[in-house]
Amino acid sequence: MVVQLEAPARAVYRDFQVLEELRVPLYTDKNGRESFWKVDPEYRNRLAIPFTLSELLSLCFAQDSIRPLDGTVLHESLLSLFDKVRASLPKALFRQMLDLRGSFLSGIPAQKEYRTYREFIRIIQDAIQERKSLQLVYHPRDQAPAERKRNPYAVHLHNGSLYMIGYCHTRKDIRTFVVDRMQKIKMTDESFPAPLAFSLESYLRHSFGMFREELVRVKVRFHKSLTRYLLERRWHPSQKNKKLKDGSLELAFEVAGTKEIKTWIMGLGSLAKVLEPASLVKEIKADLKKSLRSYGAAAH
Repeated sequence: MVVQLEAPARAVYRDFQVLEELRVPLYTDKNGRESFWKVDPEYRNRLAIPFTLSELLSLCFAQDSIRPLDGTVLHESLLSLFDKVRASLPKALFRQMLDLRGSFLSGIPAQKEYRTYREFIRIIQDAIQERKSLQLVYHPRDQAPAERKRNPYAVHLHNGSLYMIGYCHTRKDIRTFVVDRMQKIKMTDESFPAPLAFSLESYLRHSFGMFREELVRVKVRFHKSLTRYLLERRWHPSQKNKKLKDGSLELAFEVAGTKEIKTWIMGLGSLAKVLEPASLVKEIKADLKKSLRSYGAAAH
């Protein structure tokens, strides 16, 4: 396509000079006595914007989803990436993205403050990259703090909490550790081999959240008022649905341990009833009796 512009020759040559300073590859093409200056087509193709508007909005969602990591190297790295993408966008497209972003927000659960764990996260990241063992003091929720050695394999952000998954030299097995329960951390000079056949996705496949134990079959019956809500999403990959004649719903799961699914079930109150396993039924009954006592009510 040829575009004719009426402009003084001095202005045209000044524009050529700017293009040369920007190292835009120009070449001349003659048609009879007329000469044309053209931009190398390959260069023009390289200038194509490699992002769709949906991809840019996805990047905005990613910023929202890791907001709990504000002040850490992970959050700062994503902001740096966003700034680089923004610098490559035409102003009109960037303004359009900002306008749409106000209508697409990613909700996140209650946040922990990981800014104070900035150095811990950096050390974990370096240890994973360099495959170096970590020496740390870890304080489990229901135990005293203890010094342990871990081989870090992966870091995972789940429901606003940051977890490190790795090999525990004490337990001789892969374990999950909450980052904000770490009291001290140091990267050692001891290297560990790349974990064979380890996949974070596979490791968490049977978990109802982040932790895993032995596989347990859990069956729960829900009041009909929850049926539509429960069927709108898939709560676990193993989930099996059974809609009953009275409109209620039975869900069956194969999960790695019952701690996390028990919290979810109890959060639904009297609208959920565990049918199996019997051990989980017993646990929930005991917890409910404790709750009644805390309110000064008699448990029968």
